[in-house]
Amino acid sequence: MINPQLEVSLLKPEEAEQYMRIRHEVFRPTMNKIFYSRGEPSRKTLDRVTEETRDGIINKGILYLKCVDKSTGEIIGGARWRYAKPKEEGARERTWEEVEAGFTIPEPYEESNPELLRNLHHLLNTNKREILGNRSYYTLVTCVVLPQHERRGAGSMLVQWGCERADEAGVEAYLEASLVGAPMYERLGFKPVKHIELDTKTFGAERNERFIIKLT
Repeated sequence: MINPQLEVSLLKPEEAEQYMRIRHEVFRPTMNKIFYSRGEPSRKTLDRVTEETRDGIINKGILYLKCVDKSTGEIIGGARWRYAKPKEEGARERTWEEVEAGFTIPEPYEESNPELLRNLHHLLNTNKREILGNRSYYTLVTCVVLPQHERRGAGSMLVQWGCERADEAGVEAYLEASLVGAPMYERLGFKPVKHIELDTKTFGAERNERFIIKLT
């Protein structure tokens, strides 16, 4: 459901730091424990995340979104979508070289455990390869809304934006949901495909992290 007080649009390069701060705050109790398992990220690391976001907008065609409260002008949430499609105009499927090229593993941060970060990306990449093959798709990489603005429809609007683009392109929308976030995605038409689990207990966590892979 669309909240008329909120507006979703593409993030501007100069807004990358605001996006980074929201992402960091929302992920602090969850994904940050995987990304920065050795401690709170330094200013240098946060600057790197900001620059990666800015570079993704300007040079890599990554679709970063913002959700703005029109009454205050405040950015209250954001999302990162990526469209995996063939480079050749008119091609119906990606080449396997293009598929594999999309499975890069980023350099760890100073506060990362490199093995844990590699395990995370290997788990996600393996399942994308298995489930999607060389089909084109939109994937929701990140969706974050500040806690004080939850239950206003911002998350649904950020997700729906990408689903509409996927429908227009005639391709599937794909995501890995936490168990907490799964119900929202189901309301928006996503169907569970597979449950996956990342071994984080080996690295000192109280429990392993579980995700649900979903497709529209």
